[in-house]
Amino acid sequence: MKILRAAAWFVAAQQVMLCQTAPSMPSWLADYPGVTAETSTLKALVQSTYKTAASLPAVVDHYRSLFEAQKLPFMPNPDGIGTVIRGATAGCDLLITIHPQGTGSFVEVSCAAKSNSSSSTAALPEVIAPPAPSHSGIPNHGSTHPRIAPPRIAPPSRMPTAAEAIERHKQLVEEMGIHKVYTDAPAPPLVWPPWLVHLKGAPLKIQKGVDQSKDDYLSTTFVTSAPMTAIFSFYEELLNSNGYPVHSSKLGTGQTTSGIVQNADGYVEGSNYPN
Repeated sequence: MKILRAAAWFVAAQQVMLCQTAPSMPSWLADYPGVTAETSTLKALVQSTYKTAASLPAVVDHYRSLFEAQKLPFMPNPDGIGTVIRGATAGCDLLITIHPQGTGSFVEVSCAAKSNSSSSTAALPEVIAPPAPSHSGIPNHGSTHPRIAPPRIAPPSRMPTAAEAIERHKQLVEEMGIHKVYTDAPAPPLVWPPWLVHLKGAPLKIQKGVDQSKDDYLSTTFVTSAPMTAIFSFYEELLNSNGYPVHSSKLGTGQTTSGIVQNADGYVEGSNYPN
């Protein structure tokens, strides 16, 4: 009878070991077209990562079509950097993380084994203790003995993936109000300041232009015989007194108030950042 009990315990341990085999990535969960993914397999996790030149919305739409084709709920959620998609299949729990990388995207797909302890212990057989022997040495078949079941062996807890750890960290940071995201104020209308005038106080003839970044700008030019030092001082004081403090400027050793004339250049730059 001791041999039979040992065999029953061996069967129970063998079934627990079988429940810990690594899951397999669903065949329908295809990577974004044109990429080469790197896949790693752990004890209870299959993970695939790849980079693509496609934008984040395009990658999200790719997985949306795959989920909808399998009639699975598709609920993408922002994680502060990109998008996280969760799903559950018959074989594993899915976690898809999509983050922007330059003009493209970085994608991590994780397929984790189900963490339902009942599935790994439901198949364990119950062991019935043999009849207790009587004092005479003959088995007492008429006595009733309680049914003794083996202790339930809980499956090992699954370690969170790097993506899950990062997501949890971001949730805690958001709940604690750390690293709040600030947005810039709307740009003011592109209008030439009325106080930005000629050296003699006359209005200037303004010209519109577009730079290499396709941003609009306004500019003007004029010719004057005033010394460079006088021009420099005039516009430096004008910018500072109208809320555009000068933090960057340059003046060569050109024409000065003493009448010395040399080839040189200079500039005065004032900046205003309300928000």
